[in-house]
Amino acid sequence: MSTELLLIRHGQSEGNIGVSKHPDCKLTPHGIEQARHAGLRLARHDLSGFTGLVSPYSRTGDTAAQISAVTGIFFAREELIREWGDVATINGAQYPRETADELIARLRQFLRHYANRRLIVVSHAAPIAALTQLAWGETPVTEGPFWTGVGNCSMRWLRVTAEPA
Repeated sequence: MSTELLLIRHGQSEGNIGVSKHPDCKLTPHGIEQARHAGLRLARHDLSGFTGLVSPYSRTGDTAAQISAVTGIFFAREELIREWGDVATINGAQYPRETADELIARLRQFLRHYANRRLIVVSHAAPIAALTQLAWGETPVTEGPFWTGVGNCSMRWLRVTAEPA
């Protein structure tokens, strides 16, 4: 059996358009519409056997709620797929600033923990970029803004092809 990942970045947030610097900012109205549209696209697929996981941040939770409303998928919070960046306190939990190596170690732990499952993951650009490389058995490139190719509400449907180290 293999691990199958459907990775979805949250919709456009207030931080993405520069109106908030708060680490737990909300989705914009456009971001809510993006998330609803993502749910409609997903509803065209057979998602039986998939488990939904979501980062603890508001923008991912709001994105997952829109997807859930259309697909009926329940999303459980998972800290291992949280944002990477500045220190943040989210729902009372404190997350430190991590190095790129710490991010990769956290995501390897995620892949080991959820091996041989089918997952819909609503997360953030940096974790999605790194998870994609790990799933393909590549050494993650974490120099510069390595996450820029992961757009809001973009979807990546992957099969893990390598064992996480």
